[in-house]
Amino acid sequence: MIVEALAIIGFDPDSEKVIENLKKASDILRKKYGIKLVIIPYNTWNDLLTSTLKSLPSVYIGGRPAFIGRVPLVEEVVDFVINIAKERYRREETYIPAALHNNEPLLAAAQIEV
Repeated sequence: MIVEALAIIGFDPDSEKVIENLKKASDILRKKYGIKLVIIPYNTWNDLLTSTLKSLPSVYIGGRPAFIGRVPLVEEVVDFVINIAKERYRREETYIPAALHNNEPLLAAAQIEV
């Protein structure tokens, strides 16, 4: 299973830490649960004035707001992704993937501007 994590980041230590924690969570999820977490960093470095007014860093996982304005712990990311994976298997509705990556469906393929 593939789950997407969009990280909207600025030019600050918290944003670097978010990417680092997402990478660590991705390793745990892949090795322990067989879930691939695809990390999509979206930087706002070219917009320094307004990026300081936004709640950065912001992390959206599986298309849902997960962690806004703070750095999540690795364990929090892992738990959030596992809950999304459980919900996907519980649903009986069909869905059309937005794209395929390594023959795995991606449910979202979009750019979010905050």
